[in-house]
Amino acid sequence: MLIDFYKKRQEKDSGVTKYILKHPSLNYDDRKRLEVFIGNRLPVFGGVTGYIGIALICSVITPWIFHEIKFHHLVLLFISIPVFTFSNTYGTGLTDWSVAPTYAKFVLFLVAAWFSKPGAVIAGIAACAVAMMCLNISSQAVQDHRTGYMTLTSPRVVFAGHIYGILIGSVINPLIFLFFELNAKKTAPIGTKKSEYPCPSAAMYRAIGLLGMGGVKELPKHCLTFCFITVLITIALEIVRLVSQRKDWKLQYYIPCMTAIALPFLSGPTFTVDMTLGSILLIIWTKVNRQSAEILSSAVAAGLVSGDGIWYLPSALLGLFNVEPPMCMKFLASGKEVQIADAFLNTLGHKE
Repeated sequence: MLIDFYKKRQEKDSGVTKYILKHPSLNYDDRKRLEVFIGNRLPVFGGVTGYIGIALICSVITPWIFHEIKFHHLVLLFISIPVFTFSNTYGTGLTDWSVAPTYAKFVLFLVAAWFSKPGAVIAGIAACAVAMMCLNISSQAVQDHRTGYMTLTSPRVVFAGHIYGILIGSVINPLIFLFFELNAKKTAPIGTKKSEYPCPSAAMYRAIGLLGMGGVKELPKHCLTFCFITVLITIALEIVRLVSQRKDWKLQYYIPCMTAIALPFLSGPTFTVDMTLGSILLIIWTKVNRQSAEILSSAVAAGLVSGDGIWYLPSALLGLFNVEPPMCMKFLASGKEVQIADAFLNTLGHKE
């Protein structure tokens, strides 16, 4: 009787039985995946304890390396990082797209604006590196756990693999950096313009730090207003979407996912057009033959993504031969479009 009670309690705690009863249409494979994934999940207490311990270690060691940033700055950073981490991880799980660099740049700007004194750039870049590390690890973890779910791999095994990878990387990565540093010329060290390894991204992050030292006034006009409005719209739509899903309203099918709306602003029009065409084709395919679409859509999507990636090779070759597209688009400052257009037309007249 005690054994039976323990088994029932274990099933109740795992949440597997409850989820399966709520979704009776699950096939055998999905049921087994749920049993492995939810039944072997990591304890929340262990994750929280590990995060706090590692955060304290980093908060103590980092100021020894970068004197511009202090212990209390890093403690505050580690307290606020989970908010960004959750948002990025959730978005990565939905779209397979991590925007960790964007969040890291935001942290860099905030820290540089907070300091607003000599050393603010270094402190901001150090905080940016910490944020990037946390965000990348979490987004990679959700992708690996998803792979583990599909392959019936225990989450604990996936987590152990992450630990091994971090330990190995903490040794190999500094050695790789030292290798590049030894091969660099003494007259042109790493990071300089004349170096074989100029690190162009470093200049960009430094520029963001310098911009952040000026504070909010350095941002474009109405930038914060636009940000606040979009945040409020996002929160409102997400609340309506969640309520409509709970109440089973038909409205839920017409409320867009704000993550899908936000990504095109980061990825650019090329990715957006591809995803739009793919979504339209999937909708049509589902209407024509739902079973075929469910079975083959992932394989077809993978083929289309691979084909799109292959285009980068001829695109690079065209760039090497300075072949320019016949059409282009340019955004001009307000009030100057007429003068620029006239000047362009005059140059065409001179050529003729």
